[in-house]
Amino acid sequence: MSNLLKREEHEGLKIESFRVREFEAHRVNPTKKSEEPSDGIGGKIEDHLSKIEMEAYEKGFQQGQKDGLVMGKKRLEETARRLEALIKSLSQLKKEVYRNSERELVELATEIARKILLKELELDDTAILRTVRRAISFLNDRSNVRIRLNPSDMNKVAEVLSEIRADKKIEDVELVEDSAVERGGCILESGFGLVNATIEDQLSAISEELEEELKSGGQDNATVP
Repeated sequence: MSNLLKREEHEGLKIESFRVREFEAHRVNPTKKSEEPSDGIGGKIEDHLSKIEMEAYEKGFQQGQKDGLVMGKKRLEETARRLEALIKSLSQLKKEVYRNSERELVELATEIARKILLKELELDDTAILRTVRRAISFLNDRSNVRIRLNPSDMNKVAEVLSEIRADKKIEDVELVEDSAVERGGCILESGFGLVNATIEDQLSAISEELEEELKSGGQDNATVP
């Protein structure tokens, strides 16, 4: 049997030309199909990573704020401690300066008082009379009184001695010159004691009073935080 087709059989077949472009159009593109699901998964992964990144940023920011507050609090506490130590140091320094200058302050005030007293005696010769009267008021026994005066003050006191005697109710009074007594001062003697009203004694009393005031003021300052 012949392998060749008979002419009649050939005539019954319809042959069409093969078009490659039409085939390509109908062919399924495996690359395109695989990209579509790939893009969907990649988008989800990207969103998930963005979310994780945002959460990490927020947590880091919050932790940073917390750490910053803690650090700031520690620095503030340290600053407060240093300030307190400085205040205590200054307070102690103030006490030391106060103690060291106390003597100088008393001496200065006493010297000022001396100048005032001497100026008063120079301008007012009746100052000795006030001193004598004030000194007599401290005597408990006025039956027999001896008044020691600087020679410069004798005449002034003698002029009003009878008046002083009557005013202070003195039974017997005697004036005695004593160059050791500074002008403006006097020493009173009686049967039961002695009153020193010399200038030096008056200044000493002023100095002692100032020292007491300074000590009292220093103790008050010591209690101040």
